[in-house]
Amino acid sequence: MGIRSALKKELMNLDALGLMTADDVRAYLNAHLKRAKDKIALISRFNTHHSQVQAGLPSTEKGLKFERHRLFKDVLYPKSVVQKWAAQTQ
Repeated sequence: MGIRSALKKELMNLDALGLMTADDVRAYLNAHLKRAKDKIALISRFNTHHSQVQAGLPSTEKGLKFERHRLFKDVLYPKSVVQKWAAQTQ
């Protein structure tokens, strides 16, 4: 993670709010899934979802909820939702 990303994440206070950036979600999936095939497939699905959300298009992932940061307008994901989504898709 670059210095700008780290500072921005700290300013948004994501850890205290229980939120994750897209990079955090990818790292979580990579760390918590056991098989490489599962990791690639699920990260690919997440990337597709995240791209659709950023473009303002409807997403096909119904269980993966997100919110936008009020100041930075970044797409953020609640940790509990990401954990539940990852568990359901395994």
